[in-house]
Amino acid sequence: AACYLGEIDFLMAKAQTALEFIAGMPIISENGEVNLRKARHPLLERALKKEKKEIVPLTATLTPQKHILLISGPNAGGKSVCLKTFGLLQYMFQWGLLVPASEVSEFRIFDDIFIDIGDEQSLENDLSTYSSHLTNMGEILRKATKNSLVLIDEFGTGTEPTIGAAIAEAVLEKLVESGCFGVITTHYSNIKYYASSTEGIINGAMMFDVQNIRPLFKLEQGKPGSSFAIEIARKIGLPEDIIRVASDKAGSDHINL
Repeated sequence: AACYLGEIDFLMAKAQTALEFIAGMPIISENGEVNLRKARHPLLERALKKEKKEIVPLTATLTPQKHILLISGPNAGGKSVCLKTFGLLQYMFQWGLLVPASEVSEFRIFDDIFIDIGDEQSLENDLSTYSSHLTNMGEILRKATKNSLVLIDEFGTGTEPTIGAAIAEAVLEKLVESGCFGVITTHYSNIKYYASSTEGIINGAMMFDVQNIRPLFKLEQGKPGSSFAIEIARKIGLPEDIIRVASDKAGSDHINL
């Protein structure tokens, strides 16, 4: 009887959660795709509601042909939120919860979900941020298969940029070979170029209102995003001569790109 009551209690809790998060039952994909339609991060939505703000829902697609989504764009533009929405909703789905997304969304089951988010620096183990990222990368490369979902935030950062970018590209190459599904955020230009010319990966840009220098928190699949560093520096009032020197140092080709 206790077991039966526990089961009923669990179902009630799931139903309450679904009502609270305005969640629905998605479709289980027949061809191994993940199609998020108007997906919302429930905790972010709750926080924004308190501030009387609307959440910008996420629409994104991963398929066996384009199985890794590489998201770029400005800081505070919503890259990490996209990645976390993907991860959280996938976990909810695999635990049998209804998900806060349109009911035409499609999900599939993964055997493993690998995550590298945030700063794992440890004083006890004397691990630097970058060492901890590399440790995670090593484990992901050893274990990821076509039935894995890999979520990596700020891919390759934490060390000298040129070598960090090169290692990140080499890791990405192996991830593509493994066939794993993934959502990865980055600022590195070389990785964006690599994604635009490689089967299996699709670029995604966090959109930006250049007129008003503000992020729109919308994902556009199919093209890379810009960090808009120069525009943001200008908006916050960095002296124009500094901006001019920085642009010259970066090279007009890079800025125009």
